[in-house]
Amino acid sequence: MKTPRFSHKIGLITALALLLVGCDAPLEPGAKVDSFRVLAEQVDQPYAHPGETVQLSSLSFDPTGREIAWAWASCVNPDSSDLQGCIARIAASPDPTTALFATGANVDAVSLTIPTDALDLPAGARGAASVGVVSAACPGDLSLDEGPGGLPFRCQDPDTGRELALDELIVGFKRITVRETERNQNPELTGITFDGVDWPEGEIKDVGFCDADDFVYGACPDKEKHQLAAVLSPESFESGKDELGRDFTEQLVVQYFATDGIFEYEVRTGKSPKNGWVARKRASGQTLTLWFVARDDRGGVTWAQRQVTVR
Repeated sequence: MKTPRFSHKIGLITALALLLVGCDAPLEPGAKVDSFRVLAEQVDQPYAHPGETVQLSSLSFDPTGREIAWAWASCVNPDSSDLQGCIARIAASPDPTTALFATGANVDAVSLTIPTDALDLPAGARGAASVGVVSAACPGDLSLDEGPGGLPFRCQDPDTGRELALDELIVGFKRITVRETERNQNPELTGITFDGVDWPEGEIKDVGFCDADDFVYGACPDKEKHQLAAVLSPESFESGKDELGRDFTEQLVVQYFATDGIFEYEVRTGKSPKNGWVARKRASGQTLTLWFVARDDRGGVTWAQRQVTVR
């Protein structure tokens, strides 16, 4: 079963797994990262001001270490605040390539200036003011021309010249909220713990494994399991009134990813981030990478990375 490779914003506190009924074998979990993936995109100011320059970066992983071509395009105040709405706004312009603001090999971090007129909207519509950013990671040859679905670029297989379809690219979407004065800070990870003890960046843990081919956490012996947690600062849980006078209380989640192994959960709430994890026998002798991605429901994102060696 092939799944379209989109990395647009997820709904928080929503199940991040597929429930399959009547299948002979379950799909591998989304937490397993064994092919080229873009796991998250961050903007340094999720709530930006008109005329301000923001920095965007991506968390990506390619096990083959290929050179990836990236294209970045933006749209201002699209009709709907999602990927499809931004692509439609770009495609409707006389020259869609004018929406591009960065392209190139391995360009997974870019700058973007918010238009000075982004808040020039009727008073009742300013709550939806935003700049959308579409990114495409192309594992092939990138050219600036109208591509699939109205995108202002095309990606072709380097060997055959075949144009890759949307589900063969990794197309991401990041919504930047535009405000006059208000801010939203990205969540702050104060640390990662391993079996209840601080796990410093750069320290590679040595672990055993579960003799299993599937991804059933409960079937593995307790002695090989480990408790992980991405710890968020109290300031990460923002609340109050926005500049439009509306009350808000942020909801935060932590997503867990690894190049192999079995997580007890793929996502936890920010207030209850503890998660179980165990390596699988097939990873014996390998060094695995684990990622911890924290998100709030106002566009804030941050992440951390750790590694383990499987005995």
